[in-house]
Amino acid sequence: MSVPIPYEDTEPGLISLRCYDGPPSPGTAPLFRAARDADAEMGFSAPDPSLSRPSARYLTAEVRTLLHRWTTAAPSAPVLAAVVTARELGSSLWAVDIVVDPQFRSMGVATAVFETVGADLSGLPAPFGTIDGATFVGCSYGSHPASGRLARRFGAQFRGRRDRLLLPSRSDYAASRMARAPHPPFVATADAGPDTGPASVWQHFEEADATDTRRLCITDADGAVAGHVRVGLTDETHRVGLLRLDVAADSRDRSVEVVRTAIEHLWACGAVSIETSVDATDTTTLDVLRSAAFQHDRSDALFVFG
Repeated sequence: MSVPIPYEDTEPGLISLRCYDGPPSPGTAPLFRAARDADAEMGFSAPDPSLSRPSARYLTAEVRTLLHRWTTAAPSAPVLAAVVTARELGSSLWAVDIVVDPQFRSMGVATAVFETVGADLSGLPAPFGTIDGATFVGCSYGSHPASGRLARRFGAQFRGRRDRLLLPSRSDYAASRMARAPHPPFVATADAGPDTGPASVWQHFEEADATDTRRLCITDADGAVAGHVRVGLTDETHRVGLLRLDVAADSRDRSVEVVRTAIEHLWACGAVSIETSVDATDTTTLDVLRSAAFQHDRSDALFVFG
């Protein structure tokens, strides 16, 4: 693994920044683990960066501060309190994340970062200056109230919401309208090839905890394509299946068969429960998923800067 080359820090004050090309350094791993552990129950955590989809380019700013709570001793030197990343999604389109160590939350660290660098990151030193003029998107995982307020305070525009749904168990599915209804046989083909359609911005924020992710082509008994899905399993003891609809079917009935076939494929692969996500405005897909006993778990909000 190459060692990131840091660029000159910002002037010391409330915060100082260490910026470099590439993903977060190994030294930031304890911060990300602590944040994920603190946020897991409420669904506020971002995907583990080590599991994210490969990006053409990654930029990182490590945020250090002398801020501390009155109940703790003042540090002798600035300590790591947050990490800002910019991940290239496409031409002039970048995803921005800021993750704050739980020990430094509610202390104004994130606010100080954006006051220093601006919502368009133009105040960051090199190499961030090379993406001047780009559009930045950010995801408020679990619609965390603080992240939503921060985004709006610095001029971000709300652009959409996705619902995260959970199918708790196989027995819940067996009792659902979808499972009880008679249905013709459909087949899932494991190697469906690359997705030819344009990726939605949401796809870049999908959870990356799945292993052996596959894109399936669902066909009927005559071989006609009904739709496509991506499926995967987590490595946890309680194996969670992940289901993402890639291409909408041409009718509600076909959507039902695509979802049904994907669910049964995941059960056969050892899933204990299944998670999925869908744009909150896609009422047809939401209705199909609810007919399979999927329950609303949380929602994510998308914001656009610049």
